[in-house]
Amino acid sequence: MTSTILKTESAHVKMALLPIDELKPHEKGSQIYLELLKQEILKDGMLKYPIVADEKSHVILDGMHRWLAMKSLGYMLIPVILVDARRNSGTRIGTRRIHRYTIDADKEMSIERVISAGLSRRLMEPRSTRHFFPFSKFQKINYPLRLLRKDLPQDISKYISEMTPEESNFVIKEWLKEMSEELEFLAERKEEVEREKAEFMNRVKNLENGFSPH
Repeated sequence: MTSTILKTESAHVKMALLPIDELKPHEKGSQIYLELLKQEILKDGMLKYPIVADEKSHVILDGMHRWLAMKSLGYMLIPVILVDARRNSGTRIGTRRIHRYTIDADKEMSIERVISAGLSRRLMEPRSTRHFFPFSKFQKINYPLRLLRKDLPQDISKYISEMTPEESNFVIKEWLKEMSEELEFLAERKEEVEREKAEFMNRVKNLENGFSPH
């Protein structure tokens, strides 16, 4: 089955419709998050956002649970943003959402490690990585499920991390904690920029008051 180009963003980023079995995960999925996502997809009757994968290896960089959901529902095709991850210097990988804005060198992960995990099938634990791209991964496409060729559901158990109810609850708390951490950072940054703006406007005002044209 061949791929269908949907849209070309740039020389290194394009969107295509790919056979779902050609893609390779680099980390395991979480059952509870998967179920939430499956319910949303079936309710909407569409896939709102494409996943992101490395163009050469077809290793999934972002959208692991969307891929799992579509695969488990029996869909054969999936919209993908393809990026040449090794050449695209703007792609960064951290371990938490806040690493989009600030990250220590020892917490940054190499793209080679991610692609190696996908190719070797030695999958990382769920949500081990957070990928940040020089483009928006939230490119809403609202692609109808009926266009993605439904077949028999596939067994995805080997891609799912086994968790007790207690472990699942911990994962949910960690997701919420990451979101709160990001919101707190952005709120502090907003205050900093507002103070900077006020100080700059005050300097401009003082300059205008002290400036007398000849």
